[in-house]
Amino acid sequence: MGVDTVISTVTGTPQLRLIEAAVAQRVRRFAPAEFEGPPSLRTVSDPLNRGKADALRALQHYHGYIQSTVFTCGILYERFAPNGLAAHQIGVNSGFANEGDYVLDARNMTAQAPVYDSANNLSSLCMTSAYDVGRFVVRALDMAQWPSELTMCGERTSVSTLIETVKQCRGKHLPQLLIIII
Repeated sequence: MGVDTVISTVTGTPQLRLIEAAVAQRVRRFAPAEFEGPPSLRTVSDPLNRGKADALRALQHYHGYIQSTVFTCGILYERFAPNGLAAHQIGVNSGFANEGDYVLDARNMTAQAPVYDSANNLSSLCMTSAYDVGRFVVRALDMAQWPSELTMCGERTSVSTLIETVKQCRGKHLPQLLIIII
């Protein structure tokens, strides 16, 4: 009771129960645990889904009772830090929080990345720091109305540029680069 805004960091059934509780207690706004790329680009078999699509459907169902927004921030820079997101206590239950779990492993100099799209254009990534995401979310609390999606991007870079940056920083060649065309 008395809560204005819920910013979820849980997924699956716990998040669905949190949405139901927020609606029941007349919480004004709810931000689901998204904090990644646009949900509209998510595939049905996305391994990072973890029940997020169900939460978005529930929020759509309750849209007359509670405002919601998805904070779209792309990939967190911290994902590529030593020990990955887990070193920052982010996404530890996701199955993709450790160093090298997603796109590239700088320590072992390997990458599995969609360098080109189906039209042979360079694929790009939106990257943002967790610190900046936090600042953005805090500023959004002052908004009178939330749109369905609030988007931020610290830097847009191509996958090949990210790989080249890692090579330069490490002073090594990426011997096991796997290029995936999507």
